[in-house]
Amino acid sequence: MATLSHDMIIEILGCLSVKDLLRFKCVSKLWCSWIEDPYFIKLHLSYSLKTNTNRSLILHHSRYQIFSVNYDSPKTKQLEQLEQNKNIQILGSCNGLLAVEEQNGRIFLWNPSTRKCQVLPSPKIVFSPPPAFYSCSTYSGFGYDPVSDDYKLVLIVQLLGTYEEYLRSEAKVYSLRSNSWRRIKDYFCFYFISERQLGVVANNVLHLLAYKIPESSKRRPCWF
Repeated sequence: MATLSHDMIIEILGCLSVKDLLRFKCVSKLWCSWIEDPYFIKLHLSYSLKTNTNRSLILHHSRYQIFSVNYDSPKTKQLEQLEQNKNIQILGSCNGLLAVEEQNGRIFLWNPSTRKCQVLPSPKIVFSPPPAFYSCSTYSGFGYDPVSDDYKLVLIVQLLGTYEEYLRSEAKVYSLRSNSWRRIKDYFCFYFISERQLGVVANNVLHLLAYKIPESSKRRPCWF
């Protein structure tokens, strides 16, 4: 009986669903190492994007419930690994990964298909004492940077006084490759109009709708 070459096996595995791959990891330690290899993961992702397979729709039904709808097999199921007694917020999604924040401020990346997660270090965004009355808003975006071959999470926190006499913003970017945060600028000169906003990634660029710093009652929206 003829045996298949390594390249042919990898090509066949690359066409399978994530659910099947998780089962085939139990065939042997060798197969497990093949499937967990970063090269194979990129190969499988590339095939899925080209063929529009292995797609899921994530539904945030409430603060405590997240559901997944499999496009290939339209069945709705609740994501088991996200504990239902925790208040969570989705910060963004890309290539099957979710950036999620818990009520206590802990942020982690979650793969619903493999049920693996990675806790991120704290961004440590701290401001000087604000005025007595102010609003605090968070804005975020998560995506893949093909230039650096890295997944990045942008987190922007804004403090705004009641009469706009006080405005402080800080933006940081998390790199999965280095597992660290870096500050974009000491002072982020944009004014956001909603309490929470998720950025939209298009053509590998994160887009958010914002205003320039309000110098008067007239504001002009801009994209950045």
